Amino acid sequence: MADDKSINSHKASKPTDVDPFARAAVYCLRRDALFIVSSLNRGVPVKNETVKRQLVFVQSQLCTALLADPRLSERVKAVVLKFHAATISENLEDRRGARRRQPAVRAAAC
Repeated sequence: MADDKSINSHKASKPTDVDPFARAAVYCLRRDALFIVSSLNRGVPVKNETVKRQLVFVQSQLCTALLADPRLSERVKAVVLKFHAATISENLEDRRGARRRQPAVRAAAC
């Protein structure tokens, strides 16, 4: 009886990636930043706003390190910086929205 490798030899010759995004710079940046922030706050109750600030800070430090890496192409560096700028813009918009949401929370509490 034939085994799977002999029947599906094309599958056996191709290594399967455990993480299909492992080579994407933006994915790696975000994954590493999330890992660092979660390690910082392990076992400690932390507010969402604090985690957001920590995430932006860690991500900015990783971006600085990426920019200094001579092995990365200018295209990759531009994509990473564009992603970081989008993250900062999103956080600013969320903060503005949080200000608008606060009076509604106070009024509901009364």
